[in-house]
Amino acid sequence: MRRVVFGLLFAGWVLAEPVRIGLALSGGAALGLAHVGVLKVLEREGLEFVGISGNSMGSLVGGVYAAGYSAAQIESIALSVDWNRLFSSQPAYGAQYLQEKQQAERYILRLRHNRFLPYLPGGLIPLQNVELLLNRLLAEVEFNTGYDFDRLPVPYRAVAVDIRAGRKVVLRSGRLEQAIRASIAIPGVFSPEVIEGRELVDGGVLDYLPVTALEDFQPDFVIAVLTMRHQESPNQSLLDIASRSIDLMSIANVERAKEQADVVIEPDVSRFLHSDFARARELIAAGESAAMRALPVIRERLRGRVPVRSRNRIEPRSVPVVRRVVFEGLKRTRRSLLLPYLRTREGARLNFGLLLGDVERLFNTGLFEDVNFRLTEVTAESADVIFEVNERPFGFYAFGVRYDNYDNVVVGAEVGEENILGSGATVRAGGVVGNPNEFRLGITGTRIFQLPFGYRIDGYISSLNRSLWEQGRFGSSYFVRVRGAVVEAGYSTGRNGFFNFGARVERIGYEGTAVETLAAGWLAGLRANLEFNTFDRLELSGRGLGYRLSGFYSSQKVLSRFEFLKTEFSGEQVVPLLDRWALRWWTDIGLVLGRLPFSEQFLSGGERFTGFAPEEFVSEQRVIAGSALRWRVLNLLNRDDYPVYLEANVNAGTFTRPDSLLVSDRIGEQLHWGAGFGLMTNTPAGPLKLIIGLGNFFKRTPHPGGVRIYLSLGREFRYRR
Repeated sequence: MRRVVFGLLFAGWVLAEPVRIGLALSGGAALGLAHVGVLKVLEREGLEFVGISGNSMGSLVGGVYAAGYSAAQIESIALSVDWNRLFSSQPAYGAQYLQEKQQAERYILRLRHNRFLPYLPGGLIPLQNVELLLNRLLAEVEFNTGYDFDRLPVPYRAVAVDIRAGRKVVLRSGRLEQAIRASIAIPGVFSPEVIEGRELVDGGVLDYLPVTALEDFQPDFVIAVLTMRHQESPNQSLLDIASRSIDLMSIANVERAKEQADVVIEPDVSRFLHSDFARARELIAAGESAAMRALPVIRERLRGRVPVRSRNRIEPRSVPVVRRVVFEGLKRTRRSLLLPYLRTREGARLNFGLLLGDVERLFNTGLFEDVNFRLTEVTAESADVIFEVNERPFGFYAFGVRYDNYDNVVVGAEVGEENILGSGATVRAGGVVGNPNEFRLGITGTRIFQLPFGYRIDGYISSLNRSLWEQGRFGSSYFVRVRGAVVEAGYSTGRNGFFNFGARVERIGYEGTAVETLAAGWLAGLRANLEFNTFDRLELSGRGLGYRLSGFYSSQKVLSRFEFLKTEFSGEQVVPLLDRWALRWWTDIGLVLGRLPFSEQFLSGGERFTGFAPEEFVSEQRVIAGSALRWRVLNLLNRDDYPVYLEANVNAGTFTRPDSLLVSDRIGEQLHWGAGFGLMTNTPAGPLKLIIGLGNFFKRTPHPGGVRIYLSLGREFRYRR
């Protein structure tokens, strides 16, 4: 009996009519993340496809799935990726060197110019970081399938539009990464992708739901997934506006495409925006729910027919030797400047890990708007590696604005030209209005000849307004006038650290009743600086360690009126305790040997010494230590890089020489302490910090206690303060 039942089942399976299922995935920007949830359900159901077509976000999800990634793997990528960083012009934070991070976050606004005329790119939001991600996912699969989309595990078609010719383009071969990049290029938001001389943009302009692109696969049964908003949209960003415009233009062709599909799955995306990438988990869940509701209809219409299983096996190709390394697109940049960044060598076996690292390092130089690669003249034995680079305009404007309740509003700007004579050097002029008032002119470079040392030469004129406090009470203001120059060379000690060394020469003058007895004079000597930083963000970090050790030796033998050695150490560490809690501690130490001029003395107070005003202490020595318990209340604007913190802190310090303090019988007078709490967050305008502290509580004389409030908004762009 068992044999009979088994035989009937086997016969039914053999006689069942095979069905060729095609899958078409629509656009929708972030709404297209719902496709991942649909794929999870269809995959669990055991449905396989003879071909997949995709447009825009459907092209990205469908292309990665066609390359052999499971729905669960794509979901993991979507939930773990930093979407804000992905759609930015900045390299991944961990890929940047410390000085690059500091320079990138110095100003709130940075614009490019070409011969001093503002430059507008082809798209306002770059896609280089998206390309880097896709390259990591797809480069080896592309190579092993011979750049033929029909040889992918699931045959695939990407839909784009030739923006010049005004025609739909169905991409069937070439770099899969480039095909996806072209299909997601929403006009005006992302720059077009140039493939074989054609400027290609988002396929949704002409074919939002690409059912007809499946015709190459001759499907018997088409499942179409549509992620389109039908309700009014608040249009909160440029991406929302542009995507909504495509939606409205596509209504008629979407209706025609729906008629050509056997089943249409429409996830409920009415409560989402096209820019809601941060809500990936909810969008994926919406796709799962819609697919589960559609399963009974799919089963009914298939009526037991068995999907054709035509998944292609990927056979690894032999890896060729690199015959030539060529840069395509260089106009100003010298080839010799770029070669030290490459690990791919002529005559060596091709290694995709090294090759993709090369692409990332070339982009991180800041010389290019985008960087990619292709292989040409590929045989079993050898291949040429072509790095496709698009030089950015090298002129720049940078603007900064900052407020705090001691210096009030400070405005800064820089204008400059990078990559002078193709050498990577930058000439810049900058100024600050407020405190200080400053003008600065300089040149920086990434290499001295062929040595791995960067350099900086700066000349500046500066006027600083400082406050003089006496025993906890404001006394008067005075000015420090500075004219000087700095020459230094530096070397990166890895991505998280650097050291530099050089010379500094300044002419110092004073103005004000409190400093009328101080004479102007020259200051000259050698300086060195070592800095290390592993913070996950430069401002309001959630974890990491940072320290800075600097020294300056001034000698009367080289112009200076003063002979001294000044050393300074600043350190901070943030340690996560629980999901929302962290412990932070810091220290500032300054030691001097010799006679220190007044302008060089340590200024203490403000956010680094709670309970005291900035510059409340002016000293030749200092030791300050503090700790804080920090609680993350929420993420502003639903962004991980905009945490809102509440913090309680305590600190203590002394401004007496350590050896004198140990033998003193008046330690209580020479020790100062404070405590307080703060509210702080990152904002689009920069960090916002409000700190309320009480200093020297229970202390009467000298320097009695008091309440100090410190409020600041904006990035710190000043070189001197």
